[in-house]
Amino acid sequence: MFPARMWKTTAPILRASHATRDPPVLAQNYIRIRLPTSGIRSTPLLRQLSTSSPRHAQYTRFPSEKHRHSPGQAIDNRMKIVIALVAVGGTYYVVHLEQVPETGRWRFMDISPKYETKLAQAAYNELLAEFRGKILPSNHPVTRHVQRVVTRVLESSDLGHLRSSEPRRSPGEALDDFWSEDPFTTGRPSGESSTPESGGKEWNLLVVNDPAVVNAMATFGNIVVFTGILPICKDEQGLAAVLGHEIAHVVARHASERYSSSKVFLGIAFLLQTVLGFDFGITSLISTLLLELPNSRTQEYEADAIGMQLTAKACFDPQAAVEMHARLAKYEQAHGGSSLEFLRTHPGAERRIKHLEELVPEAYAVQASSPQCAGMQESVSRFREFVPRWS
Repeated sequence: MFPARMWKTTAPILRASHATRDPPVLAQNYIRIRLPTSGIRSTPLLRQLSTSSPRHAQYTRFPSEKHRHSPGQAIDNRMKIVIALVAVGGTYYVVHLEQVPETGRWRFMDISPKYETKLAQAAYNELLAEFRGKILPSNHPVTRHVQRVVTRVLESSDLGHLRSSEPRRSPGEALDDFWSEDPFTTGRPSGESSTPESGGKEWNLLVVNDPAVVNAMATFGNIVVFTGILPICKDEQGLAAVLGHEIAHVVARHASERYSSSKVFLGIAFLLQTVLGFDFGITSLISTLLLELPNSRTQEYEADAIGMQLTAKACFDPQAAVEMHARLAKYEQAHGGSSLEFLRTHPGAERRIKHLEELVPEAYAVQASSPQCAGMQESVSRFREFVPRWS
């Protein structure tokens, strides 16, 4: 079975395997092989030898050290990207910082006046569409009452004038459609129009007949007054306090500031999500509670200060703002207003009233220095002297 040469070499191995259970010691002229001990004990040696061709070793190439990417290196690369974004964003933020002229507060603003004009047009069209059918005509007594106060506030501070909103209809149509919304769907004239934010002098006024809404607002030169706020205002003095506050928002460009700040809030939320791994909902909540709502309350305080200055220049009583907010606080308390200030866009009633009381002396000083208000203040003082006698 075996060739002669191979038998001579293998015979000593076979004899040794019967003589001892230990692995055989091979001759020096044979290839040194370490045989498994378990195989020799249970299986004849002949079965350990095979005439089949040997298996070829499979070569597996492992990546070199310079091609391996550890988790630490991935984090380092991500941090480099984050640092670069923070550097670019921080530079952009600093470049677009400015001061509010009326108060000196620093803020981020990257909205151009040209873009504000587009926003004003879009906002006006949205207001017309939203309150269609509820807008009082320009010759309605309530509208004229509001127009008189608005005009007085605007002209006394050289802020501009109301845009004419007379209906473009024939006399017959005017009699039939007195309460229709047609006079107010004309919108702005064609072409680019200017707004107070963009350096213009034209304002729009819409009086919305909705007693359920106790509010007034102004944005991008559009003033909206809901009839539900009139009982809280009580008279022209209270209405002037409300309108002065809303016009102050426009003068200080608070709407554009909020639009600009929204980009900052998104950037901070992105960093919290990327660096700290926070969920988007958590980052949004943190951004709202720590940035958006405090910034909104800051704007409200600022509008109170600027608004009282505007009403004082228009010869309205600054103390009326304190009294109006006291009535508003009672209304909110009766209708379940939230008492948690950190969850609100507006300051709490007590804190706000206290802030307004601190502003009253300065507003009276501004009013006293105005020659237009000298004669009016004497008339108001005399009127107040006679009121207790008549009551």
